[in-house]
Amino acid sequence: MTTHTMTDKKSANVLLAHGSRDPQWQAPFEVIAERIKSKDQENKTKDDATRIELSFMELSEPSLESTCHTLMKDGYKEINVYPIFFAAGRHLRVDVPKQLQEIEEKLGITTHLHPPVGQEEIVQDAITKVILKQI
Repeated sequence: MTTHTMTDKKSANVLLAHGSRDPQWQAPFEVIAERIKSKDQENKTKDDATRIELSFMELSEPSLESTCHTLMKDGYKEINVYPIFFAAGRHLRVDVPKQLQEIEEKLGITTHLHPPVGQEEIVQDAITKVILKQI
């Protein structure tokens, strides 16, 4: 997985969650995706808005592959993947890179897998504050 600068169109962004058979599990991720889209679009025109999609690694739809396929059909050749995971376990170290490699080969696109959001200090601080408030 490599990153290349696109000249014809901006890169797209995929928020990647694990997935679950329980539809209620998806709700917080859908809220996060909508908040990100809303905040991003506050100071932009419709034509200038960043493309942000939510997808799931397994058990839920849309899948990472179907989201990447849709983005490719819409003309995006570079896709940033932002895992909404707490840490880089086996899924992020092995499964997702393998999945992205297969997607790249099948669709002729480039992907860039970013570190999980849980590794960001601001996320760890927020979790710490929530727990401290409750104990």
